[in-house]
Amino acid sequence: MLRELVWGDLQVLHLTDVHGWYQGHMKKSYPEPNYSGDWGDFASFVTHMRHLAKKKGVDLLLVDTGDLHDGAGLSDGYPAGQVDGQVSNQFHARVQFDMLTVGNHELYKYEVGWNTYQEFVPTTKGRYVSSNVNISHADLNGGAGNTSYVIGERFVKFQTDGGRNVTGLGVLFNFTGADSGITVQDPAKMVLEPWFIDAIQEESDVFLLTGHMPVRKDQFPTVVNAIRKVHPTTPIMVLGGHSHIRDCIIYDKYSMGIESGRYLETIGWLSMNFTDDVPTFNRSYIDANRRNYAFHAGLAHHPDKFDTKAGKKITSDMNQVAENWNLSMSYGTAPQDYYLQRVPVNDSSSLINFMTNKVLPTVISTSNPNRNGTPNIVIANTGSQRFDLYAGDFTKNDQYIVSPFTDAFQYIKNVPYKYASQVISKLNGDKTAQATSRRRDLGVDDEQSEEELYAQGHVSHIYNRWMQDQHVRATAHTEAARDLAKLDARAAAAAANRTLGYVTKDSCPGYGDDTVHTAIPYASVPDYVQSPVTGQNVTGNTTIDVIFLDFIAKNVVRILNGLQTEKNYTLDDVAAYNQYTIQDIYPLYAEQVWAGNATNNTSSSKEAFTIFNCASCHGNK
Repeated sequence: MLRELVWGDLQVLHLTDVHGWYQGHMKKSYPEPNYSGDWGDFASFVTHMRHLAKKKGVDLLLVDTGDLHDGAGLSDGYPAGQVDGQVSNQFHARVQFDMLTVGNHELYKYEVGWNTYQEFVPTTKGRYVSSNVNISHADLNGGAGNTSYVIGERFVKFQTDGGRNVTGLGVLFNFTGADSGITVQDPAKMVLEPWFIDAIQEESDVFLLTGHMPVRKDQFPTVVNAIRKVHPTTPIMVLGGHSHIRDCIIYDKYSMGIESGRYLETIGWLSMNFTDDVPTFNRSYIDANRRNYAFHAGLAHHPDKFDTKAGKKITSDMNQVAENWNLSMSYGTAPQDYYLQRVPVNDSSSLINFMTNKVLPTVISTSNPNRNGTPNIVIANTGSQRFDLYAGDFTKNDQYIVSPFTDAFQYIKNVPYKYASQVISKLNGDKTAQATSRRRDLGVDDEQSEEELYAQGHVSHIYNRWMQDQHVRATAHTEAARDLAKLDARAAAAAANRTLGYVTKDSCPGYGDDTVHTAIPYASVPDYVQSPVTGQNVTGNTTIDVIFLDFIAKNVVRILNGLQTEKNYTLDDVAAYNQYTIQDIYPLYAEQVWAGNATNNTSSSKEAFTIFNCASCHGNK
């Protein structure tokens, strides 16, 4: 069942944290078909929605709040000589946004930040706003020394088609993990800057406050409050991101903020009616697929009219790049789905279980011929896995999606098993080691507080907690739903037709999700896991190889020294075990084990939801 959008005088379509998923979600296992629309489909949707806004005589703005790459093949699978996101940014630029802002993933590597400034920002025609982010570079005009450049604009002022005056800001959270040569100013200090004070003096019809940070428990209130000191009742629309969740919050009766998910799964919708007294706001979270796009564009019964020429061209060109980069090349065919956090780790469908007990023993334990015959264990962190692995062809694109990191395998040889076997429990019980696991994608391994980790970009715990909350609420309501279904045949039929997806509960009134789903199950996983020990008749005194990912070497050495006094281990005892990284494990396994399988679970986004059966597309419940 689909819920209709509530239109107002001004509405914003919002994207955030696309992370390279421009080809959409291409697997047939749910919830993937819910998000099967690709960037060409989105471009067509935007065109139709803009036409619909003009027909209604209202304004529609399109906003993106950063993190365009790091996560899928079209951004990350580039050939030598390019940088992360360089080509995918060109596809992003084919859709004209009214405002865009920078994300932390644009700033981890200087060359990515500079490429964004040099190549992508100019395509946005002055609408890329980075109010508190600068990049330093040799003076482009030939002057001596380096010059600090605002990556975009400090602020923008423009007028909508309907004549509404907009003042726009783009604020990144107080990010401390930027590469050398890139500076991010604390938003609390930014609001004291003369340029900011001057920018907000003029009365606008609305302030459009965008930024790559969560809409709650960060510094959006700092900026909202600074505006409020000058304009107590001017409407403020806030568009956030970064933590990958669907969320909505009311700051005061004149402002509302939304966050719109991740990975081209969610298109956010924030609408507002101007009134003489207090504005009224509405929000929705649109599942990013062709069926939902067509429904909201008024084309549910005319799917043949959905694709635009520009949209079809984008899809065609993306597919050509994917072909050139061999992104659809299959390493083998997975016989079933493996879930990252949908089932407990002892379940046969657990990705962590599969990695630990099948993949690592097959491709890593046996990968060093010089250590052939020496028993070993392999330790990995579960944070090295980013996404589910679905049945069907396991492609080069999937390699970047499921386990994108490039941590190398190292080892310490000849460790007595009675000590080696205790390392895993110490890692999972050690706060320093747990913190290291949680920040593995940040490239740091020293002891830091949660606040410092957050400042460097760590937010997966927010998404995981949000998913767990959805599962808990769904479980609590299961019995009530069953009782209702027994009494109401229509309710039973509706419940039976629900697919797995997001079931959002936020701080704003009414229903948020445009599609009624059954919540995805959630199960927590440990920070670290260990493969079974190889070899026969291993006893406590048997010496074995302890294999682990390079970024936890310090922790392993420290723990081993804490377990015994017979030997003082140092980093000099650590050596490379093979030439592989964690990103290589599934391609290696697929080539060895799955090459002969014959199932397929990959679909074109053009095939998904081509039947527009909207008998149940209307209603609010």
